[in-house]
Amino acid sequence: MGETRARSVVKTIVWRLIAIANSFIILSSGLTTDAFMNAICMNITGFFCYYLYERLCARIPYGVMKEGAKE
Repeated sequence: MGETRARSVVKTIVWRLIAIANSFIILSSGLTTDAFMNAICMNITGFFCYYLYERLCARIPYGVMKEGAKE
């Protein structure tokens, strides 16, 4: 299975918005003032967010192409 360019663009934009929100939440929550620990927290939460995001995207049929189909 492939995906159209439109699907890729939409997925990219939505993911970047989620990643920005994740960073904002981690940084504004004040869990730590250490930059390294903030980076670790953002990567751990980002990992789980991305996993869930990809699982959700796999269920959405928009822009999915069958093998051999042209865009």
